[in-house]
Formats: sequence, structure tokens, C-alpha cells
Amino acid sequence: MTRVCSAAAALLAFLLAPRSAGACPELPVAPDGPNAIELQLGATNVNAALGNGRLTAGFSRCGELTVLKWPGPSYFDQLAYLTSNAQNARLLPHLGALDDQGAFAGLAYVTRDGGRGFTWLRDDAWTHHQRYSADTSDVLIDDATDARLGLDVEAEHFVLPDRDVLVSHYTVRRRRGSPVRSATLVFYTNFSPTLARLPFFPVADWLLDFQNDFAAVYDHRDRALLHFLPASAQAFPHDFTLVNSLLRAPPRSRRALERAVDRLVARLTEPGVYVAAGARPHDDGFQVGFDDAPLCAQETELLERVLAAFSLPPALLATARGLFECATVVPDAGGPLGACRAANGWTWEAQNAYVDATSGRLSRSPIAACQVNAALARRLRFHHGRAEATFDVAVADTRAAALALLRAARAERPARQRAATEAWWARWLAPAHLPATDDPLVTALARRSLVVMRTAADAASGAIVASIDTQAPYGEDWVRDGSFIDHALDVAGYHDLVSRHERFYARVQRTGPSGWSPLYAFPPCDPAHPVYPDCIPAGTYETNYYADPAAVVPGNPISFEIDEAGLGVWTMWDHYGFLTDPAERAAYLADLCPAIHRGAASLAACRDPATGLQCPASEDDNIPLTQGLQGAETVLLALESAVAAAGPCGFDPAEAGGWQARAAELGQAIRAHFFVPGPPAHFEGARPAWLLWPVGLLAPDDPLAQSHADWLAQMSIDPILSRTARTGGYDAENLLAQAMLARARGDVAGLAAAQAAVRAFIRELATPGTLHLSEFYARVPLDLDGDGIAPDYLAENDVPHVWEHAYLYLAAMAAFGSR
Repeated sequence: MTRVCSAAAALLAFLLAPRSAGACPELPVAPDGPNAIELQLGATNVNAALGNGRLTAGFSRCGELTVLKWPGPSYFDQLAYLTSNAQNARLLPHLGALDDQGAFAGLAYVTRDGGRGFTWLRDDAWTHHQRYSADTSDVLIDDATDARLGLDVEAEHFVLPDRDVLVSHYTVRRRRGSPVRSATLVFYTNFSPTLARLPFFPVADWLLDFQNDFAAVYDHRDRALLHFLPASAQAFPHDFTLVNSLLRAPPRSRRALERAVDRLVARLTEPGVYVAAGARPHDDGFQVGFDDAPLCAQETELLERVLAAFSLPPALLATARGLFECATVVPDAGGPLGACRAANGWTWEAQNAYVDATSGRLSRSPIAACQVNAALARRLRFHHGRAEATFDVAVADTRAAALALLRAARAERPARQRAATEAWWARWLAPAHLPATDDPLVTALARRSLVVMRTAADAASGAIVASIDTQAPYGEDWVRDGSFIDHALDVAGYHDLVSRHERFYARVQRTGPSGWSPLYAFPPCDPAHPVYPDCIPAGTYETNYYADPAAVVPGNPISFEIDEAGLGVWTMWDHYGFLTDPAERAAYLADLCPAIHRGAASLAACRDPATGLQCPASEDDNIPLTQGLQGAETVLLALESAVAAAGPCGFDPAEAGGWQARAAELGQAIRAHFFVPGPPAHFEGARPAWLLWPVGLLAPDDPLAQSHADWLAQMSIDPILSRTARTGGYDAENLLAQAMLARARGDVAGLAAAQAAVRAFIRELATPGTLHLSEFYARVPLDLDGDGIAPDYLAENDVPHVWEHAYLYLAAMAAFGSR
């Protein structure tokens, strides 16, 4: 490790220095290496995640709401927010999102000399420190300070465990000598209600926001904003009949317009998506405006980079533009909003609420449509230098339900709601198995990881998404990720969550041969003569699935993920070993044994006779069909798991014997094709750590096992510990294998090394304050965590990444043991 050099110190000073209002860049310099995921799908601007399995929220390090999903963590994203996928995205304000995207708070103020001003709490004049209120809590605390104004703002954000309501409570404190005499807190929203979802392409609810938004009104009876989309109007272009009369010829008087809008609200009886937002006990001003920001140009620029990254042929390129590109779908020079106004003859004008707020006084427009944003104001009443304001966001499938949720939330005290939310999470975490250490950092990471897994679990289906984020769109369930997440939850003692999740996997598994997605050019599958590769075998999976409680809807177009098929068999059998109640075990076997059999039978048959390896298929979300280590080891794991399940499941002993013979053949093929004599001797290919665990190809007392672990450390773990790796990802996977081997061998020195590495991974790779892990990370020449040492690692895409949390939790449990 090296002390902060003068160049890094200068960069840090630049980061902390005041810059133009509104700018909130992640870094003053780019990370040491590119992130391929972010260069395709945009930078992740999430530093904290909240949710109850239905309503799910993500916040940036600057206190902005950047993700809002409902009715689950999988779909739909109800917020207009789109970051950039440019090379310099992490240097841009809001990571390239437009100024008026997302939802966040600001302050209009009057100084003691009569001057007036406005500041968004995300502006550069404010410094932010985020944390959760406790290790056992899912209440986010964002402390913001503006030294020039002499103001401190503590924002508490939490999702009620039993209701789909996001509470944001602000406490503003004036320091002695503050120039601020009075102030109003403004809560700005750019919700984009949607019911859009595309099989195989998870882009409809975020990348295509230019097609999603419908309308918003101010409901004077409930004194609330209502963003809404009736189900009958979800198709694009929308049918705006419901609002056209008001927007074409609005009443001339303000009072008449308010009454007309209230009558419109009363007619909103159709199901759809309704997002109600209100201040407690009421607001002191509002604005519903037209979002006239250049959304179309932003989306088009991002999509053009996506298309260039995949080097599509001209015909497919034209098709993609015609389906997804704003500039092609909406060629109107005024973008989506201009097209709406021209097509529907609207004459009503309402200033963009983001711009309107900065004047310090909201203009009280009660309606807008097509592309909409809105704001609420609440005057602060200081008492002994302290004032409070609370805003609630409630989401439901009807107007009545959303407003009822809002009214019920307003009737309660925010302090009591926070305490109840903290108590709910503390009770949920109370029985958790945790690492046997008194190190508070390790314990905090373990608890946070379990909260992350719970937050990603869909209440309706039992699916667990890879991340709650929309950029990259990881709000789907990968069997690859989920198998390790399930093992972590089982180790922690949450067997009920895992049982639901395994049944989800059994439901989405192929029950018969099928054809490939549109991404592939294989001949059509003939179910009467299911010949591979024209037909994908039964017992297998698509890349991932939306967390749909009723239908089987693939999220990505990579069709035959052979490693996921293998891991699916393993996780279904692995979970059985954690169940102790006889009735529960019997019911579980009745539900899962058919899926275990389908997977094992298909994988045993899908064999390359020339090499003894598995048949060509996709591995690790790669489109080309390959025969790598990742597919081979997971097929081996599946076969051995199915052999172990044969007795309890009542499989034919002869068939199980055939699986055992095939497993032995495949084990030899792995040694023949992937072994490298070294030094140190090891196996090469994707996911080599899995050979130690969970595959267990190498016995703990086999010298080759330790040699392979040493190679994993040299390749992956040591560069992170020494901060010499420029980029990284999934290194906790290798740390877990090292810790598992040391535990199996009773290697005291090895366990001590694994414990030290776990501590270092938490310090260096987790987000400061919130302790979240990302899929990939990159080195930066800055001291990000405040320990006085640089360089540090920046968490990048898909924070929090649930699989990474599962890996590091399991590594901590293996290294320290369980208490």
C-alpha cells in the first residue's frame, strides 16, 4: 500500500471544491479500467437499496431516488432516470442523467438580509455521508451539509415493510450564524408509470421511457400528486382521450380548472399504475409540469452506443432502431412531448416542475400529460434552529388504493414508522447465523448481505433478482446467481425463502424440448423429433426470468445456459439437506424431484462423444456455443447431485447408475482438457474456483487442491489486497473457495489468511457507509473510504449485486465459522 500521492491529493481537493450548481459527478478522473457492462447499458448510480419485496427503491450517494420499482424488484421501473454509457459517464453530472430525471429534494430560502436563493440537496455545495441507521436496519440515513448556508439536513428514507409506501423524512438544522432566515423544502418527482415489459429484452420500463409516461394531476381533495397510467392506455402511442378535453381547452379560471381536475380524478376507476405523492400533513404549494428536457436525444445517443458495441448487421441494426430508438420511433422535432401536443391539439402550458422549483415558488399547475414531472413544497417551521418535513410516495394498481395508502401513512408519526421498520428488520435478522467474530465490520457486512438478499426477493413469486437496478437491467432471476444465493440463505437459516425460490426454479425449468430465441439461427424445433441442436433439451433454462408469479417470461435472449441447468439441479438437491421437518421434506421432494430428474437426464445425454465433455451450449451468458470448464464442472455437479437424490426421490437405480458413470467420464475429461501443470498446478477456464467448491472435484487432502487454491490467490485475491489490480470482479468467489478448502483441511494459517482477506475485501470493495458490493469494480487514484490510503476501488455496476453479497457472506462464514 502507498500513501496518497500529491496527484491524488490534488484530485481529491478538486472533488471537494465547489463547482457549477447541479453537478454531482462520481469522480474527477476516470477509473483505471473500463467497465464493459456500463459502456453498453449505462452507469449504475445507486449507493443504497430499500424494499419490502414489492416496492423497491434505489438511492444515489447524493440522495437522489434513481430507481423505483413496483410491484416487485424485477419490474416495472416507475421512474424516469437514464444515465450515460459514454466512456466518461462517471465524470458527468448525475452520471449522465438529465438534470430533471429522478426524484430528490431542494431548499428555497430567504437570507437575513432579504436575499432569496434555491439549492438542490444534491448540488456540489452539499457534502453527503450515507449510512443505514443500524446493521439490523433497512432505514437509509443521508446526512447533507452546506457550510456556506450553515445548514445540516438529515434525510431518513425507508419503505414500510407492510405497505407499498416510501417515506422520506427531512430534519433541517440551522447552525449558529447561519444566514438563512426561512426556508421551504421542495420535493421534486419525475415518475414515469409503466406496465411495459418485453420478453427477451429487459429494456421497456427504463430505456424506452419516452414511450411510458402518461399523465399527472394534483388532487385537491387529498392534496396529493397523482402520476398515473390506466391499463387501457398502456399501448404506445397512448390514447389520451381521458385528459384531452382539459389539455385542449382548459377552463380560464384557476378555480374552474381545479374543479375540472378533481372531477377527472374521481373518474379514475380503471386499474393500472398509480403513484401518489404527498407532504405531511399537507403541502404548501405544487406544480405539475411538462417534462420538456431532451429525453429523446439522450436515449438515442445511448442506444446508438449500445448498437455499435454489438456490431449488428445492417438489417438487424435497422430493425433495432425501428423498435427501440426514440429519434426513429418519434421523429417529431419536439421529441415525445412535441409529438403528443401536435397529435392531440393541446394548448395548456405548464412549466417544467424542475425549472419552476428553482424560482422558489411553485406555479400550481394541476395537470400535465405525455412527459410529466411534478413538485411539492412544504414550509419549514424552525423551532430552536430545527425544522422537519415528510413526504410519502405510495404505489398501487388503483387510484383509490394509492390514495388510501397515502392517507394512512400521513396519519402516523414518521418516528413511529421508522421505529416499526427498524424493529421489523431486526426481528427478521435476529435468528440469522453470522460469522463467529467480534469484528463489527465483518458482522455488519454479513447482516447487510442478508438484507440485500431479502430486499431482492420478490414477494409474489419467490424469485430473487440479481440486482434491484435498471442500469444494467439486472432485475431478473439468474439460476446461476440464485443457486449460490440460496445456499447463503440456507447457511443463514432462512429455509422458507429458499423453498419458495426452488419451487420458482422448478416452475420456469423447461419441461420439454423447445426452440431457440430470436438471437439464434437454428432451424425450427420439431417437438415430435427433438434433435439437438435444433431443439434445446428439457430440464434447462433461458439466461434469466422476470419474477412473474404466474407466467414464464424470459428476460434475456441467450437460450441454453448449460451451467445454469447444472446449477439448477445442484441447488434443488442442496436445499433438501437443510430441511429437517419430515413433512416439509416430503412435500419438497414431491415438488422438486421431477425437475431434478429432468435436468439430470438431459445433461447426461447432452454429451460430446469425441471428447467426453458436455455438448456445446452457452456458458456464463455468452452467446456462442462453447464447451468450457464452467459448463463441464456444473454438469458434473448436477450429475453427482442427482445420484445423491436418487434414493430419496425414488429414481430408477439403473438410470442413476448411468448418471454416475457419466459423471466419472466427465471428471476425467475435465482433467484431460483443463489441467495446467503450472507451477502452481491448476485448472484453467471460466469459474475455476467452483472445482474446489461446490463441485469438489479435488479432495481437500489432494495436494492439487491446495496448489489450485494458491493459483487462485495469486491470480485474483492478492492483486486486490495489494491494490495492484486495475479492475476486478467476482474475486470473492475465489476467496470463498480458498476459505472452504482451509476449513475442510483444518488449516489454521489458511483460515487466518482468509479472515484477513475478508476484512480487506469489505474495507476496499464495499461502498463506504452503506457496505454494498458491485459486480465489477475499478481502481481509482483517490482515498474514497477515508482511511488515508490510496488507491481505492470504486464499486461500479449494479450496486448492490446480490450474488457478490452471497459470495462474501459465505466466505466470511467459512473463514470465521458460524456463531
